[in-house]
Amino acid sequence: MSAHGIPAHITLGAAALGTTAIRNLQFPLPVRIDVESGACELSMRGFTRTIRHGEARLVPALEEVSLTLLRQARVTLTMLPECGVDPGRERCRPSTDDSWKRRPATAGLSLAVFASPQLDWGLSSAAACLGKMDGRSLSRKLLQECSSLRQVVKTQRLSRFLFDLMASARQASAASYGFPDQCRLENAVYDQFGISISALSRLSPQPARLKGG
Repeated sequence: MSAHGIPAHITLGAAALGTTAIRNLQFPLPVRIDVESGACELSMRGFTRTIRHGEARLVPALEEVSLTLLRQARVTLTMLPECGVDPGRERCRPSTDDSWKRRPATAGLSLAVFASPQLDWGLSSAAACLGKMDGRSLSRKLLQECSSLRQVVKTQRLSRFLFDLMASARQASAASYGFPDQCRLENAVYDQFGISISALSRLSPQPARLKGG
């Protein structure tokens, strides 16, 4: 378990469902994808690559990707520290295309929301969290980075929910991720990832059951 109670890694297995796609994944830190068995397809920046047993790929922070688990696939996603250090994995060194340098406001806010998805993330509270910036300045900065507060908050709340569900880190209510009830959380998960919560839970080695809203 990493800082803020965030699981350091999650494992997904497609044995129960056959070929399974999870779209629009986006995390606030770099994520290494290791294929433990079978194969998966990773779609990123307009390209789709097949990653086979024993291979790994690094997904940069804030990069939107889609992951398709082929039949009998088992993959581990490991979230790397902010510094991008990945000991013993030279073939997966972080890209020089650093989102933390190119999009600092988006990156900082994304990590803050991922760490505390239950908070009421308005412009004022988000700006206070980032420091030395008021709400209006943050809004302008996010716009310059082709982001918005609403989109960042929604995406990172759902990304944290997915990470917790896959890790069976805790049983939590929808309110723990900033949603007023379970129905809205379920709809948001399906809209974002193209897969239901029940199907996602079957990808986890130890499925978690969430409390109702």
